[in-house]
Amino acid sequence: MRHALLALLLVPGVFFAKTPEPPPGMVFIPGGEYKPLYAKEATPRTAPAFFMDAVQVTNAQFLDFVEAHPEWRRSQARSTQADSNYLKHWAGDLDLGAKAPPQAPVTHVSWHAAQAYCQSQHKRLPTQDEWEFAARADAKKIDASTDQAFLKLLLEWYSKPATSALESVQSGILNVHGVRGLHGLVWEWVHDFNSSMIVGDSRGDGSMERKLFCGAGSLLAADVSNYAAYMRFAFRSSLKGNYCVGSLGFRGAKSVSANAKDVKRPAIFKTPYDLLGEWRTQDDKPATLASLRGKVRVVTMGFTRCKFACPRIFHDMQKVEAALGADADKVGFTFLSIDPQHDTPAAMAAKMAELKMSGERWTFLTAPDDTVQQLAVALNFKFQLVEGFFAHSNLIAVLDEDGNVIHREESLGADIEPTVNSVRQLIKP
Repeated sequence: MRHALLALLLVPGVFFAKTPEPPPGMVFIPGGEYKPLYAKEATPRTAPAFFMDAVQVTNAQFLDFVEAHPEWRRSQARSTQADSNYLKHWAGDLDLGAKAPPQAPVTHVSWHAAQAYCQSQHKRLPTQDEWEFAARADAKKIDASTDQAFLKLLLEWYSKPATSALESVQSGILNVHGVRGLHGLVWEWVHDFNSSMIVGDSRGDGSMERKLFCGAGSLLAADVSNYAAYMRFAFRSSLKGNYCVGSLGFRGAKSVSANAKDVKRPAIFKTPYDLLGEWRTQDDKPATLASLRGKVRVVTMGFTRCKFACPRIFHDMQKVEAALGADADKVGFTFLSIDPQHDTPAAMAAKMAELKMSGERWTFLTAPDDTVQQLAVALNFKFQLVEGFFAHSNLIAVLDEDGNVIHREESLGADIEPTVNSVRQLIKP
């Protein structure tokens, strides 16, 4: 029943004379363009061809994983990577019990745990673009996103309360790609879930003033009639990387292109400073997050081209620096870029010079997208590229010498006194 275009496929940069053979348990998704939900007059986005698991990962499969990787057993998982609901429906570390049928999708798993499982299978989580592209299909059409009957079915499922015992993954509705259960069983993690922001228009939306989130974000939807897609984005927008939810599972994906770089397995970490990956400073010197240890730090994430939130965050951090007086010499002020394409070492050095920031106290860092993504999830920071610029959450965090987050400020223009007091408590003799 495959659509004819699957036999002769052209996607950006890749030509397939025939449909590539998928790995066992996976199906081939041709990829192509689709219009995203989240912005007025949005430019179409491209999902390159990829492989996707035909069904969600099951309880039985995840049990095999935790048997082989004890660090991911329920009693062993760190709170930074899985909250107290992790595998709560299982009877024990290695006992599924009656509430977790072996062939039902595994739920109560965090993004970190899902990432680790996928990497153990030489896979990764699908990106949001990949998942949304594949999820537009029904049983007959590659794109049923404007089919009112299809959308009605989705809304009917979304309106049903979750049940304690889920059905087998094989019971999921089959789409034209050969993928089951993208709708109808559970929600699913995607790799870049923290780029799902239901946001307002920063040029005129007063609700953007403090946290850059807007409850009326559907007004920015490319197709406001597609409320099912809006609900998915809103749900993802509410997540944090260590959340474990009873209606949230996952499946694996794999790149087709030999040039594509699949996501590396996230490290088991106690603090963000344990995360792997190389950064570069404003002086174009290599650095790791571990190199930030040993000093109390005031940290933010953003991009130097930002014209709205980041200048105000920099201003607030400099107010904290001034309020500390001579004690500011004991503190590191750190900016971590979410825009590696534009935030080169030279661009970061120019921004520091513009803001008259001392290189003795301030450090600007940039890194590849995947490295930035891992840190953003660890810091519960959300960001989304929209029409060439980023919408993002606001953050000024105080980290102790080992990288533990001691204090967070997520509102623009807030009173700096709690931040200053948090720093003083950490640096006092």
